[in-house]
Amino acid sequence: MPATQLSRRPRFVQHLAVVAAVAAAAPYLIFKVLWLSGSTVGMTSAAVAGQMHGTRYLVGNIVTVAMVFVAVGLVMSLTRTWARRIPGLVIFILGAGAAGLLAPILLGLPLGIVLQSLTGAGTQPADQGLAPWVFGLVYAGFCVLAVAMAISVGAHVVDRWGHLLAAPPSAPSAFAVVCGAVGMLPFAGAMAYWGVMGPGSSGPQGMDLPAQRAVLVVTAVLGVASFVIPLVSHHLALWPRTAWLVTWTGCCVVILQGPAQIVLAQDAVVQPLVVVLALAAVPGGSIYGLAVMRSYLQSPPNPDAAALARLSRKPLLPDQVSPV
Repeated sequence: MPATQLSRRPRFVQHLAVVAAVAAAAPYLIFKVLWLSGSTVGMTSAAVAGQMHGTRYLVGNIVTVAMVFVAVGLVMSLTRTWARRIPGLVIFILGAGAAGLLAPILLGLPLGIVLQSLTGAGTQPADQGLAPWVFGLVYAGFCVLAVAMAISVGAHVVDRWGHLLAAPPSAPSAFAVVCGAVGMLPFAGAMAYWGVMGPGSSGPQGMDLPAQRAVLVVTAVLGVASFVIPLVSHHLALWPRTAWLVTWTGCCVVILQGPAQIVLAQDAVVQPLVVVLALAAVPGGSIYGLAVMRSYLQSPPNPDAAALARLSRKPLLPDQVSPV
């Protein structure tokens, strides 16, 4: 077996990702444990303090604490010598969850904070009942955790399945394209509108500040990009892994952001249009994303031909593709 990118990657980078993941998760976990134990640290409203003892918040806090432990555990596990024995389906599911939930925060929040500082907008989301420094610690931690997971999961994927990424994703069947268009594009369009114009009375409530709306815009961009890239893959022979990264991330974002907006709806009041879009985006994004992978794996590219295409700056020709 030829040397892989992971074997050439300095080991300290992987261990640094583990340290970063633990440090990033610590503030979030500390807040959750304190709140579950009855503390009101970081709260600015007595009403919010009272809600923390309600069933919705108790269940939500327990579930999110478990999710953070799983994320940190995955980063740590992928640095071990036995990481290749982890079932591929486990990596697929956990990687999809991380990409779908964290990518918009990682890519949108820093940009949104810059825009927010330039516009002079407030720094605290309205009616949340938490101090601004709480949001700063928690979401900064999410960004660092996203980077750590990207490093760890990305290195593992390249080491284990890098030979399958020699060419960009290929277009799926016409049926899958229609499902993707119906489910993904309206969702992305709504996110773009709410991101630019604000959520109003129909969008996800509590997403009024530029930093929050930038997350919605990034969600829209990733959704559109993940739909378009497989359809124009012949133009992307020079960047196959980047094309796969954007397609994978965008599909995961479309599938998971709708349900996340429903679960995290402000005051548990879910807007009907958000539900309708999510009901279309989840199956549409799932069918399209899985069909793209299936279409590609049924006729994987010849690695030598793909490399030659990149070097010559020409797209991969159909007769250079070797069927299974």
